[in-house]
Amino acid sequence: MNPLLNALNLNRSSVADAYGLNSKKTDTSKTDTSKTESSTEAKSSVKDTPKTEAKPSDDIALSPRALRAQKIQAMSKDFFADGQFSVSDIPALVSRLQKDGILSDAQVERLSQNGINLPSQKPSKQSLQDFIDDELKSLAEKSPNSPMIDTLVDAKNVLSNMDDAQSPVLAQKATKVFGQLTDYLNSNPTLSDSQKQLWQGLKSTMQVASSMGMQQSASGQLSSYLALAKR
Repeated sequence: MNPLLNALNLNRSSVADAYGLNSKKTDTSKTDTSKTESSTEAKSSVKDTPKTEAKPSDDIALSPRALRAQKIQAMSKDFFADGQFSVSDIPALVSRLQKDGILSDAQVERLSQNGINLPSQKPSKQSLQDFIDDELKSLAEKSPNSPMIDTLVDAKNVLSNMDDAQSPVLAQKATKVFGQLTDYLNSNPTLSDSQKQLWQGLKSTMQVASSMGMQQSASGQLSSYLALAKR
């Protein structure tokens, strides 16, 4: 190769090195590489960021009717589920229904004014379910055609389904039984004090069950039967 060209090339390289041109090229290369890596990391970070999923709220707003039904079911579980509801439980039942808003203050007052019978100082501890079973057994033996058999069967059905007391069907059945029991007690049957207390307690429980129905509480359909209780 021409010695002169070699010398020129050598001088050019030396000059470039002297002014740092070659190092700038190298630094520029490194900077571009660094930018590429930073861009890649940023993209990776965006991809790896977990998405926040919207979770449905755990709080579900219940309608007034659904909330009322829920309270009635809870009441039924506490008072009637074991089949041991007795006359002595009536005051606590009415208080619970009033506290839970199932019966209004006006309804409780109306029940009182229309003859609901609360137990005396020493109420019977026998459950109303057992009382009904005993009476049905006695009627089947002594008066198999007595209309009171159907009345007591219906009363037992109401007691067994108090968790559905909001149903118009059950409330209407309770209303019918209440009227039939009122007629029976107004006929002055021969009863011992304990028997009379149980019959009165059963009638009062049917009266309360009647008042719990949405249709009855809204329209006052109990008035005709409640009037009978005053006689």
